[in-house]
Amino acid sequence: MRGEISAAVSLFWVAFRRLVRSRQTVVSLVLLGFACVAVMSWAHRRDRSPSDFIEQVFLTLFSTLLLPVFCLSYGTAGIASDREERTLVYLLVSPLPRWLVFVSKVLASMVPAVAWSMGGLAMICWLAGTAGKTAWPSLWPSILATSIAYSSLFLLFSVLFQRATLLALAYALFLETLVGNLPGIAKRLTISFYSRCQIFAAAEELDLRLRGLLNPEVFLPVSGPTAQSALWLASFGLLAVGLAIFQRREYT
Repeated sequence: MRGEISAAVSLFWVAFRRLVRSRQTVVSLVLLGFACVAVMSWAHRRDRSPSDFIEQVFLTLFSTLLLPVFCLSYGTAGIASDREERTLVYLLVSPLPRWLVFVSKVLASMVPAVAWSMGGLAMICWLAGTAGKTAWPSLWPSILATSIAYSSLFLLFSVLFQRATLLALAYALFLETLVGNLPGIAKRLTISFYSRCQIFAAAEELDLRLRGLLNPEVFLPVSGPTAQSALWLASFGLLAVGLAIFQRREYT
């Protein structure tokens, strides 16, 4: 067992270094750079408030675009990249149990995804000045849970589909946005719904007014603790499903 754990750690480091040096990192860096420029331009006016930051920067730019892209860039590459390069089959015929291969790949994908998400949020909060720094304590718990949930979902995509990146991109930028803005309870099937519920709950604790963004009769929010629990349960559930499929599926 000690030898298997050592092999799994080695696999994690190889996969992690490969992802960090990949084009995903370049794409993430470019997107974050553009976002930083936009935030600095937004913060040029000195009468910005934390509620302005959450409305105009966080919800519009970060949580809708940057966060899912950071997560899908690394989540879908976890296993799908090995399938595309025909290297996954060599891992599966090795003495290493499949569940350890899966765990190593999950950790190698999730660490940079969460690091980019949290680091990107910290960067734009800092560049936004007082408004962003005031909002940071209320935003980071939601982003941590949301980034892990998104990463878990996109890792499941990589287990199921060979061209997982394109499908994940379509899901994140179109389906989540479409379903997440539908009236009624259909939006509760999306990760972004629970992320926004946490943000709205945190804004209420800060006594912030998010003008026009929260109509309880249309949005039908859940409480902040319920939203956070839903995100963590979704993360564990998606990873469990991914592991179950990975254990039994034949890859070529």
